[in-house]
Amino acid sequence: MVALLVALTFIAAIVIDSLMRRGKEVRETVKLTSIVRPAPRYPAGYFFSEGHTWLNLQPSGNLQLGLDEMIGRLIGKVTLIQFKNTGEEVRKGEPIAVLYQGEKKIRLFSPIDGIVVKKNDDIEKAPQKFMEDPYRTNWFYLIRPKNLSEDLPHLKIAEKTRVWWSQELSRLREFANGHLPQKALAGVTLADGGTSIDGLVEHFDNKMVEEFEAQFLRR
Repeated sequence: MVALLVALTFIAAIVIDSLMRRGKEVRETVKLTSIVRPAPRYPAGYFFSEGHTWLNLQPSGNLQLGLDEMIGRLIGKVTLIQFKNTGEEVRKGEPIAVLYQGEKKIRLFSPIDGIVVKKNDDIEKAPQKFMEDPYRTNWFYLIRPKNLSEDLPHLKIAEKTRVWWSQELSRLREFANGHLPQKALAGVTLADGGTSIDGLVEHFDNKMVEEFEAQFLRR
C-alpha cells in the first residue's frame, strides 16, 4: 500500500508539473547582476535534491539519478568519475560519486537510500562528456529505492523546484563573487555583461572546493 501511494504521488506530481510547463524544459530567467548566461535548465517532471542531484522515476519503479546542469556546468571539465559498483548500497547523505579535475576532487552525495542497479558505463569511459546531455543520456545511476516514502518529502518538484532554483542561482553568484579573484571572474564575462558559470570550479583551490561542496552538495 505504501509503495502504491508513493507511486501515485510521483505520477500526480509529474502530471501537474508537465501541465504547468506545457512539456517544455524550463529556463530560469531571474535577473542576476553577475551570473548566469545562458541560464542552466531543469526539466519538468524531475525531482531535485538540495545536493543538486536529480531523480527520474522509471516504469520499473527504479530511479535514474544524475547531476543537475547548474552544478555540472559550474564544475566544468572532468578527467575522471569514480562510481559505485552495481549491487552496492547507497545511503542518504553519503558520497555516491567523485568527480576529478586532475588531483582536485568534488564529491556528490546520495539523496536517497537504495541499491545500485546499474551505473552509466558510457560516461565512466568518457567523463569529459558528462554534461553534454545531463538529463537524458548522461545519468549516473539506476537505483532501486529502499525508503522512498521517507525520502520523497525531502525532494523538490514543480513550483518548489522553480523557487529553489532561483535561490540557488543567487547563492551561487554570491559564492563566486565572494571567493573568486576578479581576474578569474573577468575571464568568463560575456559580451552582454553577464557571466557564464561554466568551469568556475576550475579556478577553485582545494579549500574552496571543500567549502563549495559543503554549501551546495552536502545538504
